[in-house]
Amino acid sequence: MKYFIFLLLLLIAISPSPAQWQIQNSGTSENLNDLEISDYMYPSTAVVVGNKGTILITTNYGIEWNAKNSGTMQDLNAVSFCCKENGIAVGYEVICLTTDGGESWSASPIDKNAVTVYYYLSIDFGYNIIIGCSDGTILYSGDSGNTWQDTVLTNESIIAIGMTDYGIYVSPVFVVTNSFTAITYLPIHPSSVWKLYDNPINYWDNLNGGELNWETQYLVGFGGNPGPVPLFLEKSRLDTSWTRIYSFIPSPFVPLDIAIYEEQILFICGSDGKIFNSDDGGDSWTQQFTGTAKTLNSVAFGHDSIGYSAGENGTILFTSNGGVNSVEGLKPVYEYQLYQNYPNPFNPSTKIKFIVPSNVKGEMSNVSLNVYDVLGNEIALLVNEQLSPGEYEVEFDASSGSSFRLVPTGQSPGGLARNLSSGIYFYTLRAGNPSTSSGQGFMQTKKMIYLK
Repeated sequence: MKYFIFLLLLLIAISPSPAQWQIQNSGTSENLNDLEISDYMYPSTAVVVGNKGTILITTNYGIEWNAKNSGTMQDLNAVSFCCKENGIAVGYEVICLTTDGGESWSASPIDKNAVTVYYYLSIDFGYNIIIGCSDGTILYSGDSGNTWQDTVLTNESIIAIGMTDYGIYVSPVFVVTNSFTAITYLPIHPSSVWKLYDNPINYWDNLNGGELNWETQYLVGFGGNPGPVPLFLEKSRLDTSWTRIYSFIPSPFVPLDIAIYEEQILFICGSDGKIFNSDDGGDSWTQQFTGTAKTLNSVAFGHDSIGYSAGENGTILFTSNGGVNSVEGLKPVYEYQLYQNYPNPFNPSTKIKFIVPSNVKGEMSNVSLNVYDVLGNEIALLVNEQLSPGEYEVEFDASSGSSFRLVPTGQSPGGLARNLSSGIYFYTLRAGNPSTSSGQGFMQTKKMIYLK
């Protein structure tokens, strides 16, 4: 009989932290230009589009990516979903629509190079799609892409577009080029009045992308003389002027896309495989470790800190914890810490890190780490011993069909004759100083997902 093996690895951190972005197997070497999480609350599903009509979909947090028939061999530049089922991908002289969550697509020719798109379900105006083209044309549909109207707004390429809904038939639409920002209201017609406002950029500045669908809006690009120096603009949704934010992201770096996870929590991706995170609305940034030097063209986040990034040569990255480092430097830690397992979901293995704090002053702490199923049954005892202050890591390897406990040397494993299936499991860290009366001063539980 084969056993479900749990492998215990205790490591004191003495080197820089590893990447918390996991490189996925995309199955393609085509450049990937944009990605979308089709339902923010259920980020297990994401859609990526790229050159030569490439469309890839995952429904299990990036563990597997499946290619879909887009109906075209033209390069696809952007993708957007208004809900889990209805989406659109656009590119060079083509529009692709789906009504089944991306499983099947219908392609229609256009005479434009569509570079950006937003699909929005308005309370008052229904299903709306707005497409920005490289020649400054705006394409608009108010009926899920069945009919289209076009407006020539400028001779500059559209950089970013967005819509919002204040209800009572007030739904502003935002369009950004390198030089200006334009605002009108749904529904859009060729005769719609657009108000144009100049962007605060210099002649050497270039905007590459933006996020216009939150209360605070952002644009990213590069400039500098010499450059490239990262460029970052911010404004309230109701404002008509942008403010340049001097965020001190180290150069050279060319930002290509920005994602908002929550208000004030931002992610920027771009050249050299770099991703930066800000927890204060862009005032300060921290570079995250991605494990790649490939250009990253797009980044997106959904519920529970689930994120994806895609780019050059089929590169796709995934994070289950917002891309934070698994080790918070070498600074002293004064409380027990249990980290989210990584990767999560996992198949077949995942790692769990925890910290025994330095305030125990060299004394030993009783530490146990247990795994439970959703009914509260103990699946495994991963750690059960006295540990010194430091950081520890457990590798949980689910490569067999049944399990036993891996316990400290000198103790006998207790057999657990059960087969584990895909699903939700929990791990609990209990710890304390044995000199205390209870010996158990800390307990924390986190959820992990096993997908075969």
